[in-house]
Amino acid sequence: MGTLTIIFAFAILIGIIGIFIRISMRVRKGGGSMLVVCSGATDAFYSKDKKKAIEMIVEKNAGKKMEEESSSEPEQ
Repeated sequence: MGTLTIIFAFAILIGIIGIFIRISMRVRKGGGSMLVVCSGATDAFYSKDKKKAIEMIVEKNAGKKMEEESSSEPEQ
């Protein structure tokens, strides 16, 4: 009975991990949230100059994405 319980618990754990992976893949398709999470998590390790450079790069990339989205809309 003990091994059956362990196998069942392991199967549930694998299922939960699978659900988290599936959710993270959906979120990642939506707009690169992994970069935001990594930048936020390591923010405390950067100096003021590096933070300013990261902010400029992020704003530049956001501007490019906004241009792409607006140019893909059909004109009327």
